[in-house]
Amino acid sequence: TLVGGNIIFQERTKGIGVLGPELARSLGCTGPTLRASGVSYDVRRNRPYGIYPKLAFNVPVRTEGDSWARYKVRIAEMRESLLIIRQALDTMPEGPVRAKLPPIVKVPAGRWLGRVEAARGEIAFFLVGDGTDKPYRLKVRSPNFSNLAALPEIIKGCRVADVVAVLSTLDVVIPCIDR
Repeated sequence: TLVGGNIIFQERTKGIGVLGPELARSLGCTGPTLRASGVSYDVRRNRPYGIYPKLAFNVPVRTEGDSWARYKVRIAEMRESLLIIRQALDTMPEGPVRAKLPPIVKVPAGRWLGRVEAARGEIAFFLVGDGTDKPYRLKVRSPNFSNLAALPEIIKGCRVADVVAVLSTLDVVIPCIDR
């Protein structure tokens, strides 16, 4: 309420940095950035893994595509995360919570792709293994690079001061860009 209810914050974010669904898809945007543009894609729903198929949760989506929508989607996702955590805790079996893993995990021979929904969007791990404990190739695709790629397009016509709001609602972590 302190931030979202602030009329100045609303005026600085509503209608600013609009990212349409077609551009968001073509740039490979994911997570809240994509969902704020009206595209309902969440790895936990579209490619379920782990316990997510057993949990009841909503995927927040807005259609405005602006900085305000990205902010509102993130706030809604924090609330949904609390519901997910409560459900996970309620279904957690009794006993030890740490898995016993071997000290070295061998990557099976072949190509492997794993995806999960992270706070900023889909993060993917691509491995090429030869059956040893050291993969031949490892590529990590974080959502930051694709989400940042939208910036030059969506700040056209914005004031310099608006760029800060737009960039912050893209929620980019710069050190993750070079993965």
